[in-house]
Amino acid sequence: MIRSLRLLCALLVVVALLPASTPLVGSAASDAPGTATQPAQVQPLSEENTTSVLLLTGETTTGYAESVVDIAPVVGAARGVVGIDLRERVVQNRLRDASTVDRRRQVLRQETERLAEEVADLQRAEERALARYERGEISAEELLRVLATVDTEARRADELVSLLQDETSQVQFVSATADELQSLQVELATLYGPVRAHAGQVFRGDEAPTRVHVTVSGEAVALSMLRGDTYIREATDPANLDDGASDQFASEGEVIDRIGTLYPWAWTSDTSSVRTYTNFENGFYRISVDHTHGQLTSYVDGSTQDVFREIQYKSVSRMPNGRPVTVEENGTTLRVNQSFVGGPIQVRTTDATTGDAVDGAISLDGEPAGRTVNGRAWLLGPAGQYEVTVATDAGNVTATGQALQPDQPAQGSEQ
Repeated sequence: MIRSLRLLCALLVVVALLPASTPLVGSAASDAPGTATQPAQVQPLSEENTTSVLLLTGETTTGYAESVVDIAPVVGAARGVVGIDLRERVVQNRLRDASTVDRRRQVLRQETERLAEEVADLQRAEERALARYERGEISAEELLRVLATVDTEARRADELVSLLQDETSQVQFVSATADELQSLQVELATLYGPVRAHAGQVFRGDEAPTRVHVTVSGEAVALSMLRGDTYIREATDPANLDDGASDQFASEGEVIDRIGTLYPWAWTSDTSSVRTYTNFENGFYRISVDHTHGQLTSYVDGSTQDVFREIQYKSVSRMPNGRPVTVEENGTTLRVNQSFVGGPIQVRTTDATTGDAVDGAISLDGEPAGRTVNGRAWLLGPAGQYEVTVATDAGNVTATGQALQPDQPAQGSEQ
């Protein structure tokens, strides 16, 4: 990145807590070679009183990945990437052996430059994997392996950045090195996330198998999963970054106003309890908001004034369920609450006469997708139109759903 990133301040605002490799499934049309993609936008969900979402726009490639235990190398696409986990020991040894201040400065500069090259390698590995997925050369599961490996390496690199920052803070006349390290922090933030990390734990056998929804558009990627009662989603779009331009925000007040425009329900509603606002000088901002539905973390680029990274945790039992589709068949009522692509959709089955819960095996577009428990289940919604079928003792019942399209009168607006 060209822009320097000197950490200016961190403002924590606390307000009183108020009551309150499997085949691709459900793929959308892939981008043709050379097709231009549109930057992702923070958009409201129609008729839902909840947080806006950073949604990928234009032509996308979507699918599902079943992350299961895999003792093979996690990813072949990242071969040649330096093992960053070994770098910390090397850096510590070099700094320990540096006999003068000038020598320490030299070591810090060299190690920062080397780390920047390793981060660039990780970025290229991810970009190659996304492109191959869009071309149909690898499955969603293979892509997820790449992203899980990049996540692991990026977290280790971030630890090394922290070590170098600590060392740099003790040495004078290394401001350029300090700025570069802060740039690397922002770049690394786009390479790791909770869904990737969980997938890596599954591949290593540390967590139970999990289904992950994948959406890709150029270098932009969104991943989502359900873990118990929690819906987790991460989305990144480098197109919303312009590292060669200056910060367009004239004051912190303008930043907060923009955040309020992008996420009015989360930022200004009575449901918010803890709001954290971090300002990186010369144009990068991070906000975190705890609200009654869950937690939002968003990164904004001051030059574009757009979100380039977003992480959301939501309790499916607390958030709105979305527009319902209801069908009655073979004595069973099936209700499917629709959502956006990769969003949580609720499936509910009841006896059409008594209203009692009815359980059965679920299929999504003909593929097994679990079972209802006490008449309820949550799925990750595919792109476009889809069919949800529940096979009960009384017979099958099928409902046709549609991925919801957000309202788009203006970027960042929210109902």
